[in-house]
Amino acid sequence: MKRLKSPIFGLNHLFFRILLYFLSLLLPVIIISVAFYINVNSRIKTENIEKIHMNLQSSANTMDIYMRTVQETSMNIFYEQNLHLLPYGEYGQLDRVYMSEIPQRLLRIRNNLSAIIDNLFLIADGVKVYTGSGLDDFRDYFDRLYNFKEYNYEYWQDKLQTEKSIEFLERSEVKTNNGSRKNVIPLVLMEIVNGNKVILVTTISVGMIHEMLQNNAVTGSSSFLVTDHLNNVVLSKHNRELSTDAMQSITDYFALGSSEYGEMDIDGVRSTVISVKSESYGWNYYAIVSEAELRKQTDYIFTWILIVCFVLFIAGIIFSFIFTFNLYNPIKRIRDILLSKNEESILADRYLTKYNEFEVIGKGIHQLLEFNHKFRSELETVSIHYKDQILLKFLHGNASLKDRNELHRILHEKLLFSHANYLCCNIKFGFKPAFYSEIQDTDRLVILEKIKNIIWATLQPRVDAYVLEEEQQFYICIFNVKSEDCSSQVTAALERLLDTFSYDSKYCFIHIGKGRTYSDIPGIKSSYADAMYALEAADQNNDFQLIDAGELPPVSMNYSYSFMDENIIINCLKSRNFESLKNKVDEILDKNGAAVTHLGISSLVSEMYNTGCRFLAEIGIDVQNVIKEEEHIILSTKSESLPNVNEKKRLLNQFFYQIIEQMPNKPADKSNTLISMIIKYIEENYHQDLYLEKIAEEMGVSAKYISRVFHEKTEINLTNYISRHRIYKAKELLIETDLTINTISQQVGIYSRTTFIRLFKKYEGITPLDYRKLKR
Repeated sequence: MKRLKSPIFGLNHLFFRILLYFLSLLLPVIIISVAFYINVNSRIKTENIEKIHMNLQSSANTMDIYMRTVQETSMNIFYEQNLHLLPYGEYGQLDRVYMSEIPQRLLRIRNNLSAIIDNLFLIADGVKVYTGSGLDDFRDYFDRLYNFKEYNYEYWQDKLQTEKSIEFLERSEVKTNNGSRKNVIPLVLMEIVNGNKVILVTTISVGMIHEMLQNNAVTGSSSFLVTDHLNNVVLSKHNRELSTDAMQSITDYFALGSSEYGEMDIDGVRSTVISVKSESYGWNYYAIVSEAELRKQTDYIFTWILIVCFVLFIAGIIFSFIFTFNLYNPIKRIRDILLSKNEESILADRYLTKYNEFEVIGKGIHQLLEFNHKFRSELETVSIHYKDQILLKFLHGNASLKDRNELHRILHEKLLFSHANYLCCNIKFGFKPAFYSEIQDTDRLVILEKIKNIIWATLQPRVDAYVLEEEQQFYICIFNVKSEDCSSQVTAALERLLDTFSYDSKYCFIHIGKGRTYSDIPGIKSSYADAMYALEAADQNNDFQLIDAGELPPVSMNYSYSFMDENIIINCLKSRNFESLKNKVDEILDKNGAAVTHLGISSLVSEMYNTGCRFLAEIGIDVQNVIKEEEHIILSTKSESLPNVNEKKRLLNQFFYQIIEQMPNKPADKSNTLISMIIKYIEENYHQDLYLEKIAEEMGVSAKYISRVFHEKTEINLTNYISRHRIYKAKELLIETDLTINTISQQVGIYSRTTFIRLFKKYEGITPLDYRKLKR
């Protein structure tokens, strides 16, 4: 053993070699620090400019929404029913009763838009002005009550002759009767009401625009310039007004639209100007930030980066020594142990021992791994995990010939199954909210780990069984019985299992699907399929159930008629769109025609007929007033003959047409058209990232409005509707393709596999993989 004290294994050789390895890892830190030092200034500056541009774009988009809201809300007054709006001199004695309604409507609109606008008034002639507070004399209003610096009362008299339905006027200062002064942007809306031109003027506060821009500013010293589509100045404000030359140089620089920002001298100060153009109204928004302010931010960040890099470098050197000592000592001990245990075999190679101590250690470890691998292979062969893997591969139809031979060996040699008959049961556990709220997390984990053992301990004394866990809270029990008559023993054992857990009904529920008894090993797969079918028939309102597949009727049809299909039919009825309704019926029948029996198609037509009957009940119309008794019998009776199916389809379309004809006449409801547009948009874009604000932006309305209207018309939350449609499309892909769960999740617009599985189980009650097994 004196070889262990050889100098080549000494501290200097091995220790310093490891230390150099660790120190070499600091070279990238040095290189990165130098490279970062060179480009950090410009990079951070660019990031700040991009951030300013993003915030400015956000402000521009918000301003577009504000102005669109003002325009749409203001225009609503022209379309309100019973609007008795006439020139003042044309009002009769009876008509004057309705004059007070106009100020009330103006006041309501002004209150709704108070955060955006400064004032709102309506002009029908040159005599009176309608405001939220009442009627004012035309000249007195513009001379004293609300005096525009740029637009006197004569201008507004001439404005009654305008032919433009919408017009933004140039900025003007307004003086009110209380002496306050403010800058506003008048928005003029013209409409023909009762044969007369009427203009509605809404003044948008320039102060509100500046406040919004300032709130979104990255730096407090930013200046802003806003111009309209004709380059008239809307806002030029910070601590002082920008000079005319400065504003001209800014607008000229961005006139060609080739750049989003640029550097220039603004009133003698070198500054960066960022430009954004409004998409809806053509306004130009400019943010002006001095170079000194940008450098101040980058210098502050850069100083801290240098400090952090220096600290990391020093810490790296210190930890290199620590790690070297910690790594060297175990290596030395391992080497000494290996040499002491395997000295003859390892040291047989003198060249290896003399010049490469790491290979000495490697050879010793390799020998230990060879012995360990031999014992580990034998252990894995008889392990529970290995048995479960073979069984699951067989049940899922993925077992090779070698796996089937191994399954035969496991069943007879390891599980000691001696009978020729097999029966499968699938057990689905579910936990209620009380389980998570009243039981501590540590206790919950113990319970989840023990469930499999509890099932086995309950079943095994009564019948030979093996329990495996396919996934969390879903268990498969394989029973080995003497004959089919022994099925009653299995039933008794399963009922005993339900009784065991029924005392905990506050915390959990259990559904058990029992398959039929089959002979020989291939029958296990058939019994498993029966159990899955039985489990699918479970009543979700019953917490503890045992469903025997032998007691269920055989599957005679399997048509597809989803919640989304039914909802679209109802929406078409509500919107009186018979053409779209007829196309939807054809689409549903064509989708099912290739794979569903005639009896299934007939049942599908009857189901759509029931949808129409439910709709009639909701709107208070008797079915007997819409359809004859003999036609009702045909549509509600299931028949497998093809001619009768075609006749039922014709009667169904006739039935829907009669519903639309007999529905009470109502004013055109724009919200029904909006709902149809939303549903069509979701059907065309469900694979993308959809959310409420995005759909609202596409429809040109507010998110709050679209959410309320959709829920009122469909009685379902918009987000839930999107999720239901995605799961519906996912079910089609699961049945018709062999795509993986991850791929299907991506294709239907759900980019998280966990979220996809959770939503699928929420709406279908089982996992996507189980659904694919059942449907195939």
